[in-house]
Amino acid sequence: MVLKSDDVNYLVYRYLRESGFLHASYIFQFESQLHKNEQEQPNVEPGSLIRVLQKGLQYMDVETHLNEDGTARLCTAPFSLVGKHVCSVHTETRKLGDKTPRGPEPSTHGGHTLVHDAKEKRVARPVENEDESEHMDVDVPDAERDANRGDLKKRRSRVEAAQMLHGHTAPVFLCAWCPGQPSVLATGAGDGTARIWDMAHPTDSTVLRHDATDATARVDITSIAWNEQGTLLATASFNGQLRVWTTLGEQRQVLRQRRVPIIALRWNRKGTLLATAYLDGSIALWDTSNGQQRHEFRAHSGCVLDVDWLDNTTFASSGSDKVIRVWRDFDPQPIKTFSGHKSDINCVKWHPGGKYLASASDDGSVKVWSMAESLVCDFVGHAQQVFLVKWLPRSDKAILASASFDGTVRVWDVHANSCTRVFDAHTKPVDCLAFSSDGRHLATGSFDRKVCVWSIKDGSLLKSFTADDVVHDVQWAPKGRIAVALASSHVAVFDPLLS
Repeated sequence: MVLKSDDVNYLVYRYLRESGFLHASYIFQFESQLHKNEQEQPNVEPGSLIRVLQKGLQYMDVETHLNEDGTARLCTAPFSLVGKHVCSVHTETRKLGDKTPRGPEPSTHGGHTLVHDAKEKRVARPVENEDESEHMDVDVPDAERDANRGDLKKRRSRVEAAQMLHGHTAPVFLCAWCPGQPSVLATGAGDGTARIWDMAHPTDSTVLRHDATDATARVDITSIAWNEQGTLLATASFNGQLRVWTTLGEQRQVLRQRRVPIIALRWNRKGTLLATAYLDGSIALWDTSNGQQRHEFRAHSGCVLDVDWLDNTTFASSGSDKVIRVWRDFDPQPIKTFSGHKSDINCVKWHPGGKYLASASDDGSVKVWSMAESLVCDFVGHAQQVFLVKWLPRSDKAILASASFDGTVRVWDVHANSCTRVFDAHTKPVDCLAFSSDGRHLATGSFDRKVCVWSIKDGSLLKSFTADDVVHDVQWAPKGRIAVALASSHVAVFDPLLS
């Protein structure tokens, strides 16, 4: 048996990715130099680290409670991964492998502290009288299910099939609809490729490769973004590659590679400048008309976690150093700095009208800032880290939604300085959300493998869709369809509002 540190590091890296700690996984991968490992890692099943630890705990359990004569001491004390194990004393012993009935097992013995949640193994239920294509199942809300309990046929009519897109060979982390062509979808995955799909011909996709310098090195796609005009797609990878493509998948530019992981990228409003956020705390500004770097900002003392444009020349950035800075093109110093968060700031988003800037942090708070008044609102309510915030797509309103690792989504009204909705149908961390283009509905995705669709007007759960694996991203197209990026390497596309 050979135990290699690179193998252990890779399992830890996969655990971080699967658990939603994307920024931590990038930092760990960079510091452990996994991306420079010459040995290609095989496909590893989700939850591998948990299973290895669980098997190790079981072996330690047996080893600890085994007597010299082959009998096992019975113990009801839980066997934990950390801390010294103290047995509860029992006089009864039995031979190892003895299957003689001896009453029910104590509930704590063998039910170790660290276990892989069996509920995550749930797969989509088959839909009757459909073709052989794959589906996502639709769960009707409890009230509707109860009302229709006696009408099986009516309940089955509420199940709509999802179109499953196949092609990626690793978990899909990102998806983005093209603003100019509503049927065109871009996706990014851990297999080193982005893909462009035309939903008019969904069986075919254009593969956008991001080959590493070393052919065996792993390359994760860390960010994708269309310009607002819908003519160009920018893609970034963990090894610092930055490329620009047309809607047909033609490579237009390969911007200079810095060999530092890119965490986020955003276009300005005109689609002329591209801001990229790096793991080393820097931000680069690129002129896409000539492919040259326009400026580099030493933005944060830690990792830059997000950037977002206010207009064509001004953008905000957030980082692991707990501050937000606002920058202007060609000005090496920030024009504004916002302080107040007590932990990493995962996300910053400008209000559609430009008046406010919202931020989400690991300290569990959502804060709203303005260039004139600094801190406008300090929203507290989540019990764990807040991963993401998004504004309602209306400039006349000041309403935003936040997704948290506590399994809830909250809707906040800046003008009322209060929380107006709490959506709590998910049972695990919520890592993605998207408003419909008309602002009437909100889609949320979670590690519990569900996508929930909510009414903003009355807060009701309209539908919940169960996928075949963890949901990493949801994006709502202008014409109503939702794209879902899944850890199973698939992409699901469906219309959630069909009757």
